[in-house]
Amino acid sequence: MKKIPLREQAIAWGFLSPALLVLLVFGIWPIAYALYISLHRWRIKQEAFIGVDHYVRALSDPGLFNGFKVTLFYALGTIPAEMVLSTGLACLLFNILRGKGFFRVLYFLPYITPVIASAVVFRTLFSPHPSSLANRFWVFWGFENQRWLYENKSAVALGLKALGFSTYPAWVDTFFPSLALVSVILYNIWVYVGYDTVILLAGLSAIPRQYYEAAEIDGASPWQSFCQITLPLISPTLFFLATVAIIGTFKAFNHIYILRTPGARDTTDVLSVVIFDQIFQNHNSGYAAALAFILFIAILVLTLVQNRVLGRRVFYGD
Repeated sequence: MKKIPLREQAIAWGFLSPALLVLLVFGIWPIAYALYISLHRWRIKQEAFIGVDHYVRALSDPGLFNGFKVTLFYALGTIPAEMVLSTGLACLLFNILRGKGFFRVLYFLPYITPVIASAVVFRTLFSPHPSSLANRFWVFWGFENQRWLYENKSAVALGLKALGFSTYPAWVDTFFPSLALVSVILYNIWVYVGYDTVILLAGLSAIPRQYYEAAEIDGASPWQSFCQITLPLISPTLFFLATVAIIGTFKAFNHIYILRTPGARDTTDVLSVVIFDQIFQNHNSGYAAALAFILFIAILVLTLVQNRVLGRRVFYGD
C-alpha cells in the first residue's frame, strides 16, 4: 500500500477540519452533554449525580411504554400505507405522457408546505363541529358525526359501534390506535406520499426500457412485469425510503404537537412528545435526556434490524 506523504495528509485534514468542527460543535458535543445531564438530577440547574437512576426509573414508567405503544401504532399506520400508495402513484405517473410535471409538483406540494400551517388547516378540517369537512364527508355516507382529533377511543371500537355492535371487547381500545391518532396518521400520509412518489419516479427512470420490451415479447402481463422487473429494480429506493420513514416516525414531533388535543388524552403522544413534556411541563431535564437516549437506542436497534432483515432482499443489480 502506497504511503501518503505527510504534506498531502495535512492538506486533506485542513479541508476536512471545517466540517469536523461543525460536527463536533453541533453533533457530538450536544450528545455528550445530554448524556451528562441524564446522569444527574437536573431541573432548573445541575443538582446531584445519580448515575443510571433515571434509566432505571424509565423501565417502570407507564408514560414511556405508552409513548412506545403510540409510536409503534403511528409507524405501522403510516409506513406501509405510504410505501404502497407512493409506489402506485409513481407507476401511474411514470406511464402517463402529458402533465407528468404538473402532477409531480401537485403531489410534492404537501411536503414543502410549512408543517405548522398545514397542521393547523388539517386540525380545522378534522374539527368535531358538525360543519367540518371530515364530518360532512362522514355523514354523507350515513354515519354519525365524530370527534376526530378529540376522540380517545379506538377507531376499531367506533367502527364496530357504527356497524351496530353495542358492545366490544375491552382490549380493542388497548391494542388499536385511537381515532385521534388515525387522524394524525392520515395527515402524515398526505404529507409524505408525494415526497416518496418523486423519489420513486427517479428510481423508475433508471430502469432500462429494454427489460420491459423483452418481457412483452415473452408474453409477460403488466402485473408480471411489475413483480419481476419493477419491484426488484426499485427495491434499493424502497429500502432507502423505508429506512428514512422509520427514523422519521420515531422522531416525529411538530405536526403531532399541533394536532394533539386534551380530549385525546395521551393516545396521540408519541415518545418525542413525552420527552418534550418532561422538559417543559415537568421541568425534569435529566429524566428527559435519559428518555431521549432510550429513544435513540430504539431507533438504532430498529435500523440495524431493518438493514439485516430487509437489506438481504434488496436487489442492487450486477
